[in-house]
Amino acid sequence: MRFNFILPNFARVPSGGTKIMYEYANKLAEEGNDVYIYNNLQTPNLKYSFFKPFVVRKLISFFFDKDRPYPKWISLNENIKCYFINKISNENIRDAEIIMFTWWSLAEPISHLSAKKGKKINLIQDYEIWFGNEDKVHESYKLPNILNIAISKYIQEIVEKFAPNCFYIPNAINENLFLEKIPINTRKKHTFLMLYSTEPRKASHVGLVAFEKLKQLHSEIELTLFGVNERPRDLPSWIKYEKNPKNIFDLYNKNRVFISNSKFEGWGLPIHEAMASGCAVICTDIAGHLHFIENNKYIFTYKAENADELLLQLLLVYNTDEDQFKEISENNKIQVKNFTWENSIISINEIITKIQ
Repeated sequence: MRFNFILPNFARVPSGGTKIMYEYANKLAEEGNDVYIYNNLQTPNLKYSFFKPFVVRKLISFFFDKDRPYPKWISLNENIKCYFINKISNENIRDAEIIMFTWWSLAEPISHLSAKKGKKINLIQDYEIWFGNEDKVHESYKLPNILNIAISKYIQEIVEKFAPNCFYIPNAINENLFLEKIPINTRKKHTFLMLYSTEPRKASHVGLVAFEKLKQLHSEIELTLFGVNERPRDLPSWIKYEKNPKNIFDLYNKNRVFISNSKFEGWGLPIHEAMASGCAVICTDIAGHLHFIENNKYIFTYKAENADELLLQLLLVYNTDEDQFKEISENNKIQVKNFTWENSIISINEIITKIQ
């Protein structure tokens, strides 16, 4: 079967939403499907830098990427073919059986593509209203020739307020990479790991405020940040920073506790990865984290943007004894064990069979 994946841009650095699309492409290619990935250079309503108008993006794609957008931060199946396209049109996209895409503003132009380009599937990975455009986002759910799939029940419930029959397929991770290699009780005590991002919705500053206070109370704590940005100039010297770590699965195994400060999430992929790696987790009690929080007494939560509440949770974890850490770690691995690519691919294939 021929699959066309359409992405809103080419992610040269790790991106959670793009990572999920690449993983779907990999798994479907491994099954023997013919997979193309198209990276769009002119996505409507996407905020491009003033210094990167279309002409500059086109030149970068040609000279820097050699017109072949293969990511360096994730391995793609050797049979997958990747291309840049100037815009979404029948002339730029081959005929196929299925089109899969992500990001709301691709929905409208994709809806106008010929039926020969494939049945159209929108993988909705978040409630994508960060830059406004709420009405347009809602309209993107209603297009009659596009099938909506949500990656969490929280997203599914939002979409179904505007369009019926939104399917739910939970996210998955590569369980061969994200697993417990070092038992939590043999990891160094009082070691913490946190995602750092300049995106306001990730609220990294809240975590930094809480950790500064924790450091004053317990000087022996260690904090490692990772992210795609350069190390912040004002970051205290005692905090370690890993930019675009290739060993992210090892980072999870070197630290006991992972912290997520997000104000909004569709899924929370780093939490998933950390739990599978046996970490204890502190996260915000937002709707997008419910699949990790519900019926889980072993996860630590706090109200988003509240550094004082986060500090209380950090202190609780700090005072957790070794037996409790082991119990938390084992529980977290169990909580996410059913979110596998095997199950997700079975689900997507079942949906495809229904719509063919």
